[in-house]
Amino acid sequence: MKLSFYTLAILLLASACGSGNTEVTQTKKETMNTTYRFLLGSYTNAPEHGVYLVAFHSEKDSLSIDAVASEPENPSFVIINRAQNRVYCVEETGGESGGKVSAFSLQQGKFTKLNTVSAGGNGPCYVTLDPSERFVIVGNYSAGNFSVIPVSADGSLLEPIQTIAHTGSSVNPRRQTKPYVHSAVFHPSEPRVLIADLGTDEVVVYDFDATNESPLTESPVFRLRVAPGAGPRHMVFNSSGDRLYLVHEITAAIGVYAYEDGKLTHLETHSLLQEGFEGNVGAAEVRISPDGKFLYASNRGDANELIVFETIEDGKLKHVQTIHSGGSAPRNFNITPDGKFLLAGNQNSNLLLVFSRDQSTGILTPTDISLEVNKPVYITFLD
Repeated sequence: MKLSFYTLAILLLASACGSGNTEVTQTKKETMNTTYRFLLGSYTNAPEHGVYLVAFHSEKDSLSIDAVASEPENPSFVIINRAQNRVYCVEETGGESGGKVSAFSLQQGKFTKLNTVSAGGNGPCYVTLDPSERFVIVGNYSAGNFSVIPVSADGSLLEPIQTIAHTGSSVNPRRQTKPYVHSAVFHPSEPRVLIADLGTDEVVVYDFDATNESPLTESPVFRLRVAPGAGPRHMVFNSSGDRLYLVHEITAAIGVYAYEDGKLTHLETHSLLQEGFEGNVGAAEVRISPDGKFLYASNRGDANELIVFETIEDGKLKHVQTIHSGGSAPRNFNITPDGKFLLAGNQNSNLLLVFSRDQSTGILTPTDISLEVNKPVYITFLD
């Protein structure tokens, strides 16, 4: 009886251990088999170029283009709604007809064009949905204005109902002779939108009520004047909305600003340049890691680098790493939703490159995973 009992016990233990190993193996397999899908905006030089639906297969160490929306011209900035079935992109063009904004349906991995409307100005370079997803805001760089565009129930766009033109200039005689609206970001919890203007060295805060037919209050709540010649570009809030991180494109720096009740206060500025650097610069993108512990920025020009900061007490920053982007002109990059990888789009070298990311230290390591694609400009991950 004892032998039978112990034999049974051993068999049960072995079975339990085997079951546990199976679960571990399954979890590991699921982690290895992750596929990330994202939209890639670009500049177009041929009929087959446009907005790309791309898949990053981590288990195969490969990137593949699954679909292309080839109708828009220069769709340099592209976003998707929360339901992941409507896509909006700018058409960064100019001339008498100005720039455009286009809407697409995305169903079962295929794009279907819904319509195209005026952006309200030349050179649109940024588009965002308000939190209610009833309106699109587009920033028109060359025109120095931004427009509010209603979204129909079927996802198509109506013509702009409000267009706000900035005025003024700043100290750089080559880049700041007039307004250049470069981005529009909604506060994470307050009904306000912030507009970064590279030409006037300002971040302008506006009230925004999506329940109104004309949702934007055209008189600003607040105007932040940044350091003269800095050139505000892209920006991002932390999750609590009390810190704003702003790229200073012209001086290649990242500014940290406290936010409270519509007002911004400068806390500190960090250069993105390595000591002794000489050459052209062009700071571009800023992102916060999914866990909020690290901030990433990119710098173009002759630097072509990705810069990593740790967010420390009071939302301030501590430099962690500077690494080459693997190409030329890293205009945009993005972090996978799980925080394991960073993908960088090197516009001038037609190269999308994958970096692995240490989630405990924030450090990036280049991989051999890349995709050749014409002038990659903006990356938006699907959930």
